[in-house]
Amino acid sequence: METEILEQIGLSKNEIKVYFALLELEQASATPIIKRANIPNSKLYPIIEKLIKRGLVSYVIKNNVKYFQASDPNNLINLLNEKEKQIIEQKQKIKEIIPQIEIRRKLAREKQEATIYEGLEGIRAAFDNILNTLSKGEEYLVFTLGEELGTEKLKTFFQNYHKKRIEKEIKVRLIADKKIKEIITKYHVYKGMRVRYTGKTLPNGIFIYDNNVMTVVWGDIPTAFVITSKNNSKKYKDFFEETWKHAKA
Repeated sequence: METEILEQIGLSKNEIKVYFALLELEQASATPIIKRANIPNSKLYPIIEKLIKRGLVSYVIKNNVKYFQASDPNNLINLLNEKEKQIIEQKQKIKEIIPQIEIRRKLAREKQEATIYEGLEGIRAAFDNILNTLSKGEEYLVFTLGEELGTEKLKTFFQNYHKKRIEKEIKVRLIADKKIKEIITKYHVYKGMRVRYTGKTLPNGIFIYDNNVMTVVWGDIPTAFVITSKNNSKKYKDFFEETWKHAKA
């Protein structure tokens, strides 16, 4: 007989064994049930108690001995109805706590923290975090680094990085100092990128993505400082967009 459905409605394998043994025995004391169900002596009474609570087993006492019997199999429907009732109640409780969960998620997104990445491997991890944070089609904003972009080390670094960015189909907009336009156009223009130039004095090495603002300082020990703050990120995004309006392609 197929017993999987009985397990699905909450009966354990041993409970099913005892229940079926009683269906066959009709009425029996402990010893015949143990033999027919092939379960350890110690397990029988806890199982019987559970089946009684589920309405699947009842008992009578004869000469001070308990004789157990399986209840009407239709009680299995009652068990299923009870489970269905519990599911409905659980769904209602979940609906009630969803607003609280949403608040927790919002607070998690709005958390404020700072992370420092040092060395070339650290910088790689920091830039990988941009790609891991954003999804296909999303965009981040950059106030570019300066003349150091002309060094071989940075050319190679960004070639490798943008290859991964392009594979993930993440977009980027850059604002650069017009003094380094030749370096940018020659070495640092990639697919999915838009660049504009300005003569204004701007912060450089700033990467704005999601709720994060990353500042990159490329010295003897390259370092990236990432500040996670929705409020801070919004201010930088607003500043970027205002600057973008007046910058030239």
